[in-house]
Amino acid sequence: MNFFMINIFDDYVKKVSGNWWIVFITGLIAVALGLSFIIWPLEAVKVLVYFIGFLIIIIGLGYIKNSFRIRKAADNYERIKKDIKSKLD
Repeated sequence: MNFFMINIFDDYVKKVSGNWWIVFITGLIAVALGLSFIIWPLEAVKVLVYFIGFLIIIIGLGYIKNSFRIRKAADNYERIKKDIKSKLD
């Protein structure tokens, strides 16, 4: 039973940690944006508008990607639940 629980947590961690690159890229962009505000304050407003638009696109794509993962996780959960019920009956 303990190995079963470990496998469930392993699968969950693998699925959740698959989006580390989005956080990393967002951090890099935030640093670049902050530097641009310090170096070119007036031009930075234009950069900010582009950044917000780009960020919204990236977030939207991340939500779309995660929606498929969530649907798959729900299907896997139902399958695992049926397997457990059949073994207990």
